[in-house]
Amino acid sequence: MEKKVAVYICKGCDIGASLDVGALSKVATDECNAAICRDHECLCGDAGREMIKQDVREGANALVVAACSPRFMTDVFMFDGCRTERVNLREHVVWSHEPNDEDTQMLADDYLRMGVARAKKAEVPDSFEAEINKTVLVVGGGVTGMTAALDAAGAGYEVVLVEREEELGGWAGKFKYRFPLSAPYRELELVDLKPRIEAVESNERIKVYKGATVGRIDGQPGQFDVAVKANGSSAEFRVGAIVQATGWKPYDASKLGHLGYGRCPNVITNVEMEELIASGRI
Repeated sequence: MEKKVAVYICKGCDIGASLDVGALSKVATDECNAAICRDHECLCGDAGREMIKQDVREGANALVVAACSPRFMTDVFMFDGCRTERVNLREHVVWSHEPNDEDTQMLADDYLRMGVARAKKAEVPDSFEAEINKTVLVVGGGVTGMTAALDAAGAGYEVVLVEREEELGGWAGKFKYRFPLSAPYRELELVDLKPRIEAVESNERIKVYKGATVGRIDGQPGQFDVAVKANGSSAEFRVGAIVQATGWKPYDASKLGHLGYGRCPNVITNVEMEELIASGRI
């Protein structure tokens, strides 16, 4: 379909007082060959929008609105049956440069030229419906990863859970106690992940890879192609969504020699303390 370009210049918000709107209109019509160029004191008002709608009814199908930021009044300048290109004369030109200055006018001219060029050349892409894969990949088999996997499976989705270690549990599985989760919240509670691990490994909707790493992820949301390496073998599959629950890494305590770590045997990290407790050595 042949394009009929229509340019609309708003004179509100200091635009008309800071630019030569007549000269700007000549850029649109004489230089850029726009079929229509109109200006208005308030394009976003009812009268301004009706002016644009009337031109659309008469065949204008590629609109250039030279006014405020395209992030502002997005819905106001949307018209059925045609594409609207926004040119930001307010924030990018008159509010940030010297009013009625030659350079400011030249800047506005250039912005308008670019807007008209986009209106002439750009096409609305054809819409299509992509096939969406509903399998969920969960990377990390700690408490967060297992919870995410169980919730997704409980909602009816197939799940692939990838854990780098040989057993599920993550950091929580290495600790003996946790902060209390039930009243009266006075005593530490023993960490018992066995029921949750069993629930994950026995769930028919959850495929678990242990001792595994994600080698590659390609694609896009709804269509991720994943390669997993596990114990010398590899597997490839497609998922629609990815939950990253890869946990955390302790700070490198070797950088804390000034605090005695590595020099004093009784200076240890909190992780090392937890491991001593879990092993029963203290």
